[in-house]
Amino acid sequence: MTGWEKVGALTALYVIGALWANWLMVRRVRGAVAARAVWTAADFDACFPELDPRVAPAVRDALAPLYGVGVEPRPEDTLRRFLKLDRGEVEDVALDAAARLGLFREVEREALLVADLPDVAALVRYLGERVRQS
Repeated sequence: MTGWEKVGALTALYVIGALWANWLMVRRVRGAVAARAVWTAADFDACFPELDPRVAPAVRDALAPLYGVGVEPRPEDTLRRFLKLDRGEVEDVALDAAARLGLFREVEREALLVADLPDVAALVRYLGERVRQS
């Protein structure tokens, strides 16, 4: 086998491997999109029956810009790993949801200090507790 034949064979193997890896990734993404397609806003709201019924929709609306059109948040979505939010961005989302709930006026916005929340469910429960206290 000459040098060029080896280069051709290795290139062919590389291309086949890259196509195979891309196909696996496409299949995973399609599966994730299909799983998310059946999840609705009503499903999200139903996960928090013990809270004020205004809280889950307010958080869902505050998170809507972070998700694509037609994609609803899930309670287990992590704020740092899945949504790639830092603490300041989590506080901004919490402030937006709190404003939608009418928890405080503009001058009191600094009153909301968000603890280190792991996921969307923790954010909903945190704001639900704040609504219960007010």
